[in-house]
Amino acid sequence: MHAEELRRFLAEKTGRPVRLRINDNMRSMITARRDGAGPGLLLSVHRMFLDADPGTLDALARFATGPTPRVRARIRDYINRNLHRQDSVLYRPPRRTAAGTPNGRHHELSGRAERLNSEHFGGTLDFRIAWSTTRRRFSGQTGATLGTWNLRQRLVRIHPMLDHPHVPERFLDFIVYHEMVHIAVPSQPGGGGRIYHHTPQFRALERLFPAYDWAREWEKQWIACLIADWNGERALSGEALHRP
Repeated sequence: MHAEELRRFLAEKTGRPVRLRINDNMRSMITARRDGAGPGLLLSVHRMFLDADPGTLDALARFATGPTPRVRARIRDYINRNLHRQDSVLYRPPRRTAAGTPNGRHHELSGRAERLNSEHFGGTLDFRIAWSTTRRRFSGQTGATLGTWNLRQRLVRIHPMLDHPHVPERFLDFIVYHEMVHIAVPSQPGGGGRIYHHTPQFRALERLFPAYDWAREWEKQWIACLIADWNGERALSGEALHRP
């Protein structure tokens, strides 16, 4: 179904003028609100719904005007069944983007990932890993994204801020392990079209990392210093960073 076809379908089913946006947002797949002061609706819908069956499309129309628990359950079930299908319109082949290299100035990633995969996942995870190519400065002192997992590209990217001689090896191990848990425990749909990436199952597996408590404490204590070093505001000293 084309986006215009879906817009006309939703307008007919709801009996209201509809403006439709197709999104790729994996956190909030469906939003619906009034379009101005009139009776119209403004809907933002993930592109996977262009591939939806008639029953799910009916549920989508009902969601737009007042979702019930049954409607939410129907949409959640559709997302759950289609989230990782490669024959769905949700799936798009990997774009040709600069993936970076696993070889950093101070830390190498591919051997590290292979070891962690063998030790903790029985070597079953299929992915590539590389340093991100970003050079963007951070505007704040916390909240840095240290790693990402791209399902379509089967690629883990680690922020180059961690390619630092004073970043402890076991902290980098933890960040790589965290992204590998994302591969082992896929994101799950929740209510209202939202996607939950850190589910209870995810958190339980994450805590099995042998140095979990130490890594969390190290991040809490030193992330602001690491960001300041990355931004060129203050050099990161290595003396204290390796304390147990």
